[in-house]
Amino acid sequence: MVSHFVFLVLVITLIDCISLCVCDNYKWDRFIFAQEWPTAVCQKANETGHKCHIPSQVNTWGIHGLWPTFEHTKGPTECQISKPFNFTLIKPLVKELQVLWPNMYVDTVTESFWQHEWDKHGRCATTLPATANEYLYFKKVLQLMEKFSASTLLKNMGILPSKTAHYTLDQIQFALMRELGNKTVVIECVKDSKTGLDMIFEVEICLDKEFNPIDCYTTQNRQDNSASGHFLRKHSGNEEGNCPRDKKAFEYPPIPGN
Repeated sequence: MVSHFVFLVLVITLIDCISLCVCDNYKWDRFIFAQEWPTAVCQKANETGHKCHIPSQVNTWGIHGLWPTFEHTKGPTECQISKPFNFTLIKPLVKELQVLWPNMYVDTVTESFWQHEWDKHGRCATTLPATANEYLYFKKVLQLMEKFSASTLLKNMGILPSKTAHYTLDQIQFALMRELGNKTVVIECVKDSKTGLDMIFEVEICLDKEFNPIDCYTTQNRQDNSASGHFLRKHSGNEEGNCPRDKKAFEYPPIPGN
């Protein structure tokens, strides 16, 4: 009888430990709201072997995703704390998603981009009431795009897509920081295979759990080249992303047809 009791206690303890480990693994304290420039997405597609086409209704920055993140880690990702993607649940949002969160890889099914983002990132966000299920998560991301569209933020500071004008990383960062209450952001670039120049590819805005902008990195780390890298990726100690520094200009080309 005692042995059965001891066994039961051990089982309960083991279950509690597993639960604590799972909760700890899925711990996060901020979001990264990532947007991508359609022209650069198609440039990036050339590197990965995808066929890319920008739909006619797309004329602004597109959503890449909303990623729960803990401090300087890469996640959590692929959390098993919510149900897998169900396209039916977000059908009421599809028209908005096709404009603001488009899948431009024509060699994949339309909803595959949304499924990837939900399965990898969205399911981790369900511990927050505002993003507690698939519909709420996608709805919230669309609302964030209305508030933090990089197209609007950059335009407000006089930075517009151009076939001839080039910009520096400092110009882009300064413009976005001014619009976001002086909060640091991360900028990513991709190489233009035709010109050999770097092209702005992605803007990452960091948000707290109330969806207010926060610093993606501290200004102290910004000046310290020995820092290990920003939240998601390491770029040789550059928290600000992989775009060129030293006042080297890069492209912000228009979306074809616009």
